[in-house]
Amino acid sequence: MKLRALPGIPRITAGDDLGALIVKALGEDGHTLIDGDVLVIAQKIVSKAEDRVVRLDTVTPTDRARELAEEIGRDPRLVQLYLDESTAVLQIIGRHVITLDKRGLVDTSGGVDSSNAGVFSEGWACLLPVDPDASARRIRTRVRELTGTTVAVIVSDSHGNPHREGSAGAAIGLAGIAAVEKPTPDDVDLYGNPMWGDLNRVDELAGAASALMGQSSAACPVILLRGAPYTPDEHATIRSLLVEPPLPEIDAAEGRS
Repeated sequence: MKLRALPGIPRITAGDDLGALIVKALGEDGHTLIDGDVLVIAQKIVSKAEDRVVRLDTVTPTDRARELAEEIGRDPRLVQLYLDESTAVLQIIGRHVITLDKRGLVDTSGGVDSSNAGVFSEGWACLLPVDPDASARRIRTRVRELTGTTVAVIVSDSHGNPHREGSAGAAIGLAGIAAVEKPTPDDVDLYGNPMWGDLNRVDELAGAASALMGQSSAACPVILLRGAPYTPDEHATIRSLLVEPPLPEIDAAEGRS
C-alpha cells in the first residue's frame, strides 16, 4: 500500500469545490487516479467548504452552557456549541466533555474544534459536517465526473479515547468503501483455525493517513492511498460501524451527584 500527501490544496473557504480542487492537485503532482484508489480527506476542509465555521460572537450561551463552562474552564459560547451539536453529554473528564453527537459519533465536545478554524483571538470554531457520509458521496461523485474513475472516499477526524492519552485519525464519513471487513470461510490463522473477528478497515486507513496529514500547520488535508485492501460498497455509511453507548438517565452535564 502506498500513501501520498497531496501538495497544492489551497486554504479552503465556503463553497469551494473540493472534488475539483483535489483532481487539480493530483494533476499538478503528476498523479492520475485509478479505480480502487482511496482518498482520505480531513474533516476540517470539508467543514470549511460546507460553511460550518462559526464566530463565537454570534453564539449566545444558555444558563446550562455557562454552568458547564465554569466547571470545565472553557468559553461558555464554545460550550454552547458542544451542546447544540450533541444529543447527550456522556461524561466529563477534567476539561473534556465526552458527547454523543447528532451524527451518532461518540466524540469530544460534539466534534467542535477551534484548531485551524481561524485566529483564536477572533473567536472561531469549526463544526463537523451535518452529514459526513453525504459529504463523502458528493466528493466521490465529483471526482468520478471529472476523471471517470471510481474511488473510495473517507472523511477523517482526530478522535480521542477516554481510556487512552492523545488522539488518532478515525473515519467519520464514507463513500464507496465498506466500514467493516468480515472474514470469509477461507480466512484462517497460522494454525488453520477459522477467523471470526471483523476488521474496522476504515479507521485503520484513516489512522494511516493521519500520520501524513499532521495536526497543526502541516497543511496536508488530502491523502491518496493506493493498493489499500478494502471491500467496495455503494451503500457505505459510517453508521454501520457505530455502537450506540448507553445513555445516562440524567444528562451528564446536569444534576450529577
